[in-house]
Amino acid sequence: MAVIKWREGYNTGVAQFDNDHHKIVELIDLMYMAIRDKSGKEVIEKACNDVLAYTGYHFDNEEKAMQAVAYAEMAEHVAEHSRLKAEALRFQEIISSNFPEGTNEFYRFLRDWLLNHIQDCDKKYGPYLQDGGDK
Repeated sequence: MAVIKWREGYNTGVAQFDNDHHKIVELIDLMYMAIRDKSGKEVIEKACNDVLAYTGYHFDNEEKAMQAVAYAEMAEHVAEHSRLKAEALRFQEIISSNFPEGTNEFYRFLRDWLLNHIQDCDKKYGPYLQDGGDK
């Protein structure tokens, strides 16, 4: 059972990135289940790392696509990605040194950040990337 309920309104209209978002949601759900089930530090840290590794892969691809079409809001979008990375590193340090402190907060942060980021930032590039930069 999915913890995060995907809504069609989250779709950007760019299939590659919508698929990535689904995968990130799936990984966040797995992270939540590991935390909920008290699976242990190694399992939870791996789940957190899996989310962040795939998110980094997604960010790289998103940024390349925005650059290819000279997306006007790219700088702001990349800054948002940088903020997530910085906050994620902060949570990883807390979890690594004070496990299980920070695990629930990290899950909530990632869940809320992802859904807000999709709705507030990613949906803006959808029409632009679909039209090859003609917006």
